Amino acid sequence: MNPFRASACLHAFLLLSITTLLRAEDAPDLTGIVRGYADAMIEHSRTQLPDPQLPLFPIVLTRDKYQIPAGKVSNLYTARVPQEFKNIANIHHDLNLYQVFYALSQITGEKKYAAEADRIIGWFLTHCQEPRYGFFGWGEHIGWDLTKNQLGGQPTSGPYQDQIHEFYRPWIYWQKSFDVAPEQSLRFAQALWRHQIDHKDGKISFSRHAMITGKSPSRRGMDFPRHGGFYIATWAAAYQRTKDPEMLQAMDELVAFYKKSRDPKTGAIPHGSNDFAFDKEGHRVAYVYSQSPVSLAVDLETSAAVVPEALKQRMLALAKSIDSFFLAMAHDPGPGGKGFILFADPKTLAATEYWQTKEDLDLGLPPKRTPYTGGWRSAYSGQHPHTWVVPALIARYQQTQNEGYKKLLVACADNYLTADPDAALNEKPANKGDRPYDIEAGSIGNAIVLLNAAYKLTQEEKYLARAEWFAAWGVKKFWPDGKPLPRASVRENVYSAASRSDTLAMAMLQTSLLRHQPEKEKEVSLIATDR
Repeated sequence: MNPFRASACLHAFLLLSITTLLRAEDAPDLTGIVRGYADAMIEHSRTQLPDPQLPLFPIVLTRDKYQIPAGKVSNLYTARVPQEFKNIANIHHDLNLYQVFYALSQITGEKKYAAEADRIIGWFLTHCQEPRYGFFGWGEHIGWDLTKNQLGGQPTSGPYQDQIHEFYRPWIYWQKSFDVAPEQSLRFAQALWRHQIDHKDGKISFSRHAMITGKSPSRRGMDFPRHGGFYIATWAAAYQRTKDPEMLQAMDELVAFYKKSRDPKTGAIPHGSNDFAFDKEGHRVAYVYSQSPVSLAVDLETSAAVVPEALKQRMLALAKSIDSFFLAMAHDPGPGGKGFILFADPKTLAATEYWQTKEDLDLGLPPKRTPYTGGWRSAYSGQHPHTWVVPALIARYQQTQNEGYKKLLVACADNYLTADPDAALNEKPANKGDRPYDIEAGSIGNAIVLLNAAYKLTQEEKYLARAEWFAAWGVKKFWPDGKPLPRASVRENVYSAASRSDTLAMAMLQTSLLRHQPEKEKEVSLIATDR
């Protein structure tokens, strides 16, 4: 028999076996597990706080006693946040958990889940805004300190001890936010324009880091497209509610900024106007971080619906130009492929590796910017999983129905039909003394998100069956002992929102709905937010 045909037959047999196994009586009750997690967060997660009446969820908890861990939490280190994050709450990090809450109320008819999400979001927006500029205490680097009931989370020493405002995820609840906290939401939108954006010499620029306790919060040159999209979405929501001309000006000027920044030949948007890296020849060059502009395109398309026609057309044209250059890249995410191109030369769109410093290059160290996606665990300096790119592509396909995005998503899903996380976990560390390989909850969650999306795109059973396989694998690894809170990672027995446990729970719930209540899955409309 032809070996390729034999392999295909074996593949089909394995998929059939997986489907049969997961429909057996001992298949995990995914909705029940997710609901147990939600109930535990509502009933127990705040009981050990100095003030149990604070409605916010701690970002890290022990899984047995629901306490903030006393010692060092390794997961926070791998999530690139300081140990001071142990004491905070941060509604960006719980975003998908709120989606789970709203979905559970729709599914079960029990109002307590949606009511709790409303209570947390409303309290945060009305109590957790820093007074000087109006930034909310959320995002990548700060949160609300539950032990002191004040802004916190920043390290106490080092270059980043200033409180830093930076979006962690898109905020998808702006309409709800303006309902419950209209003044605070508008003030935050104004803070993004007046204080996150730098207006020096009449030319705008920004950094995704606003230094709240510095002499001036604004900085320049790290004006990443992804973050610009988050700002535009914020201003669009504010403009829709208030018709404030300042919000319209903010959108207009930032759209013009990104349009002007495009490469004249390819249309690619570099990662930042002053964000350079070193290529293998030692030249300091601009580069494209491909996922970031696609995320911008998503927010441009959504925001265009609420602005005057002339600006609307410019926003849609910019979004379409992003589609053109992203889809012109030689992505290869299918089985045996190189992966998505994550870092590229803006002049050629070719996958390119980059070093952060000339010293690293001269020392023969590996590049900090790895050109292709791959593996299971993301690293700030190194390779990112294929699913790092996927949520933005899902959102953009939903907006445009562009077949180029569908083709890439399905090819990447085909990769996960046979990708084996256990094989990665069993790899020996590359260097003596390195920690064993680990996989975080969110990495599996986004693999399930992708497979769910591929099933919805194609209606092919193999994708939903594989999503169920990953969900069952996730139950064994992250809920190995029946405790309701998931582990942060396969190897770390602590609950951590920074590991994106909420993404895993949301993905599992969606898989269960696709299998058992497909009409309800359409109704709850869960959104992949890790973009």
